[in-house]
Amino acid sequence: MIYPTADDIKVFWDWGVYTLKIMREYVALEVITKEEFKQITGVSFDKPAVSVDLGSTAS
Repeated sequence: MIYPTADDIKVFWDWGVYTLKIMREYVALEVITKEEFKQITGVSFDKPAVSVDLGSTAS
């Protein structure tokens, strides 16, 4: 039996234990699929979160 299972990972995600980086590592290790990643996190595995550079006002 593989531990953690997708169900275990979802619980830890819901508790705030895992970050997106850790979740991506579980996909790379084939513990969860890309589809399970999206179901658990609500984020598409193939599309990274949008990042906006607002620049710096410091001189």
